[in-house]
Amino acid sequence: MGKTDILIVDDQLGVRSLLSLAFGDLGYLVDTADNGEEGVKKTLELRPRLVIMDIKMPVKDGITALYEIKGKAPDTMVMMMTAYGDADTIEHINKGGALGCIPKPFDIEDLIRKVDKLLREKGEMLA
Repeated sequence: MGKTDILIVDDQLGVRSLLSLAFGDLGYLVDTADNGEEGVKKTLELRPRLVIMDIKMPVKDGITALYEIKGKAPDTMVMMMTAYGDADTIEHINKGGALGCIPKPFDIEDLIRKVDKLLREKGEMLA
């Protein structure tokens, strides 16, 4: 592979670790960032195939980071995660170009299936 497949952006170490291990065990090359600012920087440096990003984070929130990522790297696929999925938030996510929103807490097996399906549909099968 040699290239980052998935970038996990979340301020919670436990979420980053869980997702990194789960996708890494499946053969994906995973990197992480702990806030939106670092997520934008790493996205532009590493050009991951998929960014999975939380919304509520310090330094730079996920929606702001989403708009920056899609503005500078429009082909990057982004999925958002949140425990706060109200209608306005979902509207901002959709307008920003995200492929969807994963509710927190999430079922790890369900998330893996969604990501695999998304990557297959987009012709980006990694593992």
